[in-house]
Amino acid sequence: MRRAAVALALGLLVAGPACVLKRTPEARFFALHAVSEASPPPEAPADALLVGVLPVLLPGHLERPQVVTWAGPGEVKIDEFLRWAEPLDAGVGRVLSENLSALLPTHRVIRAPWPGTTALRCRLRLEVAKFGPERGGQVELIGRWALLPERSERPLLARSWSGHRTPSAPVGPRANAAASVEAMSALLGELSHEIAGAIAALPPPQQP
Repeated sequence: MRRAAVALALGLLVAGPACVLKRTPEARFFALHAVSEASPPPEAPADALLVGVLPVLLPGHLERPQVVTWAGPGEVKIDEFLRWAEPLDAGVGRVLSENLSALLPTHRVIRAPWPGTTALRCRLRLEVAKFGPERGGQVELIGRWALLPERSERPLLARSWSGHRTPSAPVGPRANAAASVEAMSALLGELSHEIAGAIAALPPPQQP
């Protein structure tokens, strides 16, 4: 009996540390990136027209630090260990600004807030309805953007936009999250090209 008790005690001592030292998944942090990241945009000329990027509007389910995946119609999946390195609305606004700076060398792109006396060519407003990976493997971006004049809220131009991308690696386990984020950055690059073309096509500003 005594030998059995000693063996049991030794077994518990060996098993105990193993239970305590069991590793939990470590959080991974992701950031969207601009298409111009490899080559910094040229410096805008002194007389460059100013484009102001307003804060990006997100639906409530995306206003969280975790990466959100659509698991099915009306159902989202949130992985506590896949997180954004910055708030998603700030990341989208930053990437849009960097992309537009590279695509519009004759303009200077600034992000809100800016001084009330700033003379702007136009303001960009982006409202996102859906953004992120889906259960089937694709990454989707759906939203609406508008170019607003300097003061008025009546748009100079407003358009809906939707795009899909298939990541370079299958979407699924946590190991493939980086491929999904890469596809999200690529979609923002496509959207930026459309917006840049619209800004470049605006009529010349009226002289005072």
